[in-house]
Amino acid sequence: MPIFGGSSDSEEERTMHQQTKLFNRQRSIHSIFGGGKVADILLWREPKIAATLVIGVSLLWFLLEVVEYNFITLVCHASMTFMLLFFIWSTASDFLNWERPIIPEVVLDESSFKELATSFHDRFNQILSKLLDLACGRDPPLFFLTTISLYILSVIGTCINFMNLLFIGFVSMQTLPVMYEMYEDDVDRMASMLMRKMRKLYRKVDSNVLSKIPRGTVKSKKYA
Repeated sequence: MPIFGGSSDSEEERTMHQQTKLFNRQRSIHSIFGGGKVADILLWREPKIAATLVIGVSLLWFLLEVVEYNFITLVCHASMTFMLLFFIWSTASDFLNWERPIIPEVVLDESSFKELATSFHDRFNQILSKLLDLACGRDPPLFFLTTISLYILSVIGTCINFMNLLFIGFVSMQTLPVMYEMYEDDVDRMASMLMRKMRKLYRKVDSNVLSKIPRGTVKSKKYA
């Protein structure tokens, strides 16, 4: 019962040494993440901004989860602290001839939010489209691998609260893409070997189990 469009072990052996990109992608990692400032941050091409984000999110997670700060209380205390620091700085600058603090008119650029929202929208649509494509049975090994991965993620979600899961997701988002870009060839080679083994396993299951499941014949309707 051919499942993979006529693919065979001999064809697979001939393509054994061919380099296959992860998820059969044709573009670079930078272009997949949008090719803009968001991609630069995720791939640490803007190291100061990326490091600041990691440190800031890690500090926020530490205060909320370890110190067990209430979120509203944390926002209020942080605002009070920054206002007090600016007040002391502004007041002391008149007596000590310091330079007064410069407050920018626009702290966060509007285009950055639009770029982030557009990038998230594109990535979400791509992931959803890929999941629907897998659900149609066009790549059974990857379908089972994705199902197992989602099940493992659901088990992890029952053991870890939402805040910790968000923190782990953020750290993974800031580390895995850049690590993959650094070791792209090795990861692609291992992923290709894994997918070949999954396809072989699926063919064995299909030939030994699925193909032997009896299927009822469709009876033609008789008309008087």
